[in-house]
Amino acid sequence: MRTVTYLTRRSLLSKGALAIVGGAVVGSSAWSSEEELPLVRRVTLSHPSLPQAFDGLRVVQVSDVHAGAFMPPERLEHVRRVVESLSPDLVAFTGDQLDRRAVDAELFVQGFAGLEAPLGVFGVLGNHDHQASPELGIAALDAIGAVPLVNASAVIGASRGRLVIAGVDDLEGSPGRRPDFSVLASHADSFRLVLCHQPRGWRRARRNGAELMLAGHTHGGQIAFPSRGVNLARLSTRYLAGPYRKGNHLLYVSRGVGVGAVPLRYGAPPEVDLITLRRAPLDVA
Repeated sequence: MRTVTYLTRRSLLSKGALAIVGGAVVGSSAWSSEEELPLVRRVTLSHPSLPQAFDGLRVVQVSDVHAGAFMPPERLEHVRRVVESLSPDLVAFTGDQLDRRAVDAELFVQGFAGLEAPLGVFGVLGNHDHQASPELGIAALDAIGAVPLVNASAVIGASRGRLVIAGVDDLEGSPGRRPDFSVLASHADSFRLVLCHQPRGWRRARRNGAELMLAGHTHGGQIAFPSRGVNLARLSTRYLAGPYRKGNHLLYVSRGVGVGAVPLRYGAPPEVDLITLRRAPLDVA
């Protein structure tokens, strides 16, 4: 199984002991093969309540960018090219666009400024965006032309059926800032897609009527041994990566494209997600 390191040869000289870990795999297993990474994970989610007008809607989810020391401009540019190559109808950033520093907002904006999709680009904040500054995280989304959905919603469509895309603040937000799932309550006549950074918010999303929730946060475990059933994300959630169904509700968790403090992935490759929505009996494929 391939190990992916986010250390560059230049950073190996400046990261001290941490670089030794990445240095062991920085050769053939490094991110340097930018033609291959991140992977594109394609999934079809079917729901009978999806309006006919949105049958076939292509949503590209970009999660856990962590713009910063391990996600420099050239890597951000590659991620952007992958997103644009998929010709999405809608783009959703599901949190942790920034790593933890104020300067990370500048990197993120440089990488994604002007990104467009016919039905819009939307985003929510993650716990790392709050570490940098929630105000800065919102400003960064706004600066690239995305609609920040922080306890807010937007309506897409009209006479032929409506899709509501809503977003909530992070579950571990800064003091005085908390997620408000009641933004879904006034849209009971619409198909409701909610963006929430952490998958453990799915219970509250279901209670408030969300047919579909998109999340990230887990990095798919980031370091995982699937054959042995070992995954670090299990320490915080049962929803590790991919699609889940409970009753009439769907959840999709992205492994994301970046990393946190440890600049390595094993058993959980970085991904951009292309989610195709279908009006059909509940199913995931």
